[in-house]
Amino acid sequence: MSAYISSPIRTDSIIRKYKIGLKKGLGQNFLVDTNIAKKIASKANISSEDIILEIGSGIGSLTEVLLSLSNKIICIEIDRLIAKAFKDIFTERLGEEIELIEGDALKLDYCKLSEEYKINKIVSNLPYKIAAPLLIKILIEAAGIDRLFVTIQKDIADRVIASPGDKNYSSYTVKSNFLASYNVCFQVSRNCFRPKPFVDSTFVEIIRKDSSVLLKELIGIQGEIENENKAVINFFKFIDDCFSNRRKKIINSLAGSSKKYLDKKVLIIKLLNEINKDENVRAEELKLEDFIFLYKNIIN
Repeated sequence: MSAYISSPIRTDSIIRKYKIGLKKGLGQNFLVDTNIAKKIASKANISSEDIILEIGSGIGSLTEVLLSLSNKIICIEIDRLIAKAFKDIFTERLGEEIELIEGDALKLDYCKLSEEYKINKIVSNLPYKIAAPLLIKILIEAAGIDRLFVTIQKDIADRVIASPGDKNYSSYTVKSNFLASYNVCFQVSRNCFRPKPFVDSTFVEIIRKDSSVLLKELIGIQGEIENENKAVINFFKFIDDCFSNRRKKIINSLAGSSKKYLDKKVLIIKLLNEINKDENVRAEELKLEDFIFLYKNIIN
């Protein structure tokens, strides 16, 4: 039996055979630790009924292990040369157990994609350069995907699990936690990848929050909302305004981000007092529920 794709020897052999030059700009790092690949598959609790989306499939280091548990995997790969190697390796399983989509993961419509293939779970070592915005995009667009099991940079994991007042707490934290909850499963050393990235990684379970609850939180302050996505995007713009200058009080950050807040300073201070905060509070000191309360009462 040949070595797993995720073994260092076989990965290096494939890289040499196809003359693959990994691009830092695309955040390309191949997993070269089969034990980690198996641990990822185990933590994802995959059944034969799951239809899995794998983003950044590369040469199939994780795909190979996932295939032993799932009957259908939808893979996304942007690099044509790497996609060529992938297709050669899995040629007998393409079109049946594997569908390969060659394209930019940040430009795909995940609502359409998840509905077309009936995807219910994501298991992926996300490309480093796009992991942060991609997670938000998927959580907004693909309501049918309720579980994501992903390897991401440790700094992104630190941000999504941060608490108010922590150095890693940011607008990204608030947005991420509005859409989902996060469970850190285990750490992955940078030594498990080829080439070795500058940072370690974290494998995280992401559980989508009930979309109907999200809509109830935001509706009522914008009149008729065309769709839930629009409501969420508008709320996220407010979050960005609140964090537009981390060193400033939230009332000054809002005033500096848009003229529409200038004549609402008294109201904002009153609302802050209602959540036991004063006018000197900064955005990084507020929790998600505080931002929802402010948004519902400021934006009308």
